[in-house]
Amino acid sequence: MNQIAIIPQPRVQMLRLGQFDRIRIDEIEYTNPVRFERGYVLHRVDAPELAESFTHEELWLLRGRRNWRHDPLWFSPQSARLHLETDAVRLEDLKKKELPDVNWKWEFCWRIRRLHEAGKCLMTSEGMVPAIREVFEELKVLDIALVPKDRKKEKSRKPAGIRRRKAYTGKKVIVVTREPPSPRTVQRWFARLEKRGWWPASLRDGRYRSGCRTPRITGEALRLLVMTGARYATPERPTIRNLYRDLKASVDEFNLGLAEEERILCPSEEALRLYVAGLGRFHVYAGRFGIEKAKLRFAAITSGVAVTRPYERIEIDSWLVDLQGILTVVGLWDRLDGKVRREVARMQFCAAIDVATKVIVGACLSETATTAAALKVLRMAVSNKRAYADAVGAVLPWDQHGLFDEVDVDAGSQFNNPEFIGAVAMLGQSPNFPSGGVPLLRGTIESFFRTVGMQLVARLPGKTFNNVVDRRVYNAEGRACIETSELASLLTRWIVDAYHGSPHDGLAGETPHDAWNRCVRLYDIQDGPDRNRLRAAFGIQLSRKLHNGGLLVLGLRYWCEPLRDLFLRSGSVTVDLLLDPEDVSEISVLIDGTWHAAGCTREGVEDVTVEAWIQASREMALRHREGAAQTEAAVHAAVRAARLVADEAMARVGISSLPPTADDVARAEREILQGWTMPLSPSLAAPEDRADPLARGIAVTGPGGALAPPNRPGSYELEE
Repeated sequence: MNQIAIIPQPRVQMLRLGQFDRIRIDEIEYTNPVRFERGYVLHRVDAPELAESFTHEELWLLRGRRNWRHDPLWFSPQSARLHLETDAVRLEDLKKKELPDVNWKWEFCWRIRRLHEAGKCLMTSEGMVPAIREVFEELKVLDIALVPKDRKKEKSRKPAGIRRRKAYTGKKVIVVTREPPSPRTVQRWFARLEKRGWWPASLRDGRYRSGCRTPRITGEALRLLVMTGARYATPERPTIRNLYRDLKASVDEFNLGLAEEERILCPSEEALRLYVAGLGRFHVYAGRFGIEKAKLRFAAITSGVAVTRPYERIEIDSWLVDLQGILTVVGLWDRLDGKVRREVARMQFCAAIDVATKVIVGACLSETATTAAALKVLRMAVSNKRAYADAVGAVLPWDQHGLFDEVDVDAGSQFNNPEFIGAVAMLGQSPNFPSGGVPLLRGTIESFFRTVGMQLVARLPGKTFNNVVDRRVYNAEGRACIETSELASLLTRWIVDAYHGSPHDGLAGETPHDAWNRCVRLYDIQDGPDRNRLRAAFGIQLSRKLHNGGLLVLGLRYWCEPLRDLFLRSGSVTVDLLLDPEDVSEISVLIDGTWHAAGCTREGVEDVTVEAWIQASREMALRHREGAAQTEAAVHAAVRAARLVADEAMARVGISSLPPTADDVARAEREILQGWTMPLSPSLAAPEDRADPLARGIAVTGPGGALAPPNRPGSYELEE
């Protein structure tokens, strides 16, 4: 009798929404959610008397859309005070140079708080001294305790007549260890967190507001400066130098006949330049060359309007996979000596596990224990992993994710670095580093690694065993026959179907899959970060120059309303951005200290990874160099190829692939995409690139000649 496989029914996880949360759907903001059995009632922010109901199913579907955003505790009094006093709410709102100090303060306060809650220290000045000493001894061995410091230039002792050596180029910076804070300083940090809320941005100091803001040019001198500077944006197109001569003449004329103490000083030429630079590039160009030319020069090239819990504790660690099958399948193992074999025969398996349900929420297979693998596992823990399961043909879903309350990691260099600690801080938490050499402090993940070695790897040919005594006469070299991609697929399929679907001793015989479904029905789950926060925590940091075509990254153009306003105001400037390695359809751009989402002008690239897009673009660039026409159909074929490449890569390498870095992006743009960009659709092509409407017209007689091409305005510069 044939047995029918039971397919699990779709389920809906209930979101956890707080009283002061901000929920944004499309362009409408909601708050003050009231929970009922079937869903939530949300109140609009712009009209509090209006309310709208959403079922749990609707909210779960909405959270996966690009126009969904959830900001916990956004309207709380602490968050409002935090924004008022620091101009920031999230850690991503701070400048890059402020993050090391804020992360140091945040980590220090969290460890002091844990000691106080355990009853090991008092919050008084005298009772805090031993705790500060203990925490500092723990943190000073981590990279977060290092801070760059400018090296002072040594004075030369040579006489003035002797020729000195030429100074080195660049800026010399040394790295020093931070000093422990005083009890008064720690108490001041805790006071900020209690008043502003326990957010990393609450520890921002006031140095970002430093500087003199008192105007130095006032009165009649300011009036003459404004009148003279306004003449720069006129059809006469005067230079700055000529305008400064006129300014000096106007000041001399005003001082004529006045007493010495009543005379005004002439503003400097640099002050005049700064005033002109603040007029706005569009305003200046329109005044000097006409409004029509300014419209053509600053026209934005777009494709239209841009449209967009139980995790109480998780453990992350790495394990050395004992296989020798990496090089055997390619025929190179027999050609290597013993020393090289010992160096390359094994791989690192990094995984994250939910302690409550024993579900594996992230996994990555890499050659070495790297920070990139740790960041990928961390991202998988807060993201949906259904694509990995579908790629290997798994039956059970792998969609367990959420925002964790605590994460325990190993104190190795793979995790105790600014990148990993900063990414966890972006998610509003602090990693806990248990004492090294005590596996019981991370017993859940260590037990899982032992299960992997006994149930999966022990069945694979090429097993090298844990030590020489266990190996005995086992011929591992002759039996190694599995490559990295196959091992990644086997691990994924084994985790999703075999491990999650098998009875677990730690769950009293319940499977991890059933334990998760039972817990999510009993407890609310805090949803993982949205796409913007994912980019902030795991995005690739890049810098690009803004042009009238937007920002060009990997041959794709990106635009948004704030970018257009910045271009009209400042012209071509360098903009810092974040590129999501898992999605090239949107980027985050930093404008005036605030991050904004910019969409790609090319449609159809949603959920296309950076790696897949680079590989698909390589073929397009090659055809372009060979002279093939870049038609719209070819472009659509490239987009479809990118999706196929992504699916094939997911099925081939899966959890063994690492996200690209900023150097990988720069190398791709330099070697693959040089001289080639994604062509625009016909509706966005420049007028001169379109077909001539009179090409088939009737020729007329009379003198004729080649028409001169229209004059296009050059690059805008301040004339002298």
